Amino acid sequence: PPPPPPPPPPPLFFFTHTPQYEILSGLVGSEMCIRDRVGSAHADFNDGWDAYTNGDFKTASKEWKPLAEKGDAKAQSNLGILYFNGKGVLKDYSQAVKWLKLAAEQNEPEAQYILGKIYAEGDGVIKSFKNAKYWTKLAYENNFNGAKVIWDEYELWKY
Repeated sequence: PPPPPPPPPPPLFFFTHTPQYEILSGLVGSEMCIRDRVGSAHADFNDGWDAYTNGDFKTASKEWKPLAEKGDAKAQSNLGILYFNGKGVLKDYSQAVKWLKLAAEQNEPEAQYILGKIYAEGDGVIKSFKNAKYWTKLAYENNFNGAKVIWDEYELWKY
């Protein structure tokens, strides 16, 4: 019989519950974004996604870094998540925030949401509800699923 089909790609990202707080776990990218990409630079993005889904985070980071350096917001977001989680690169919160902010400033809603979440929780950054409010509001305005939950959970309208 033919081998079973490969498993589907992981979701955008997920949270692991702990008694203290939720920790952002290292899954990146979105199939929809990948299907929309064409051209040679985007082939590198897709090569990075293929490497990621096969657990080769180091290759994924190598594929996405040149694109991120050229300003590709999705590559910046994904690279930021890899740094945040130490997947394929050394865990480095300052690099994670750098790449996530570059993406978020280009209206990349996933990066905006993640920044809002990590600032609300103080996970790898100094807790700042003011920054959490700023990024979460942008993610919400860009229709990112889950932004309203963060907004309500942390009562960000107060800041």
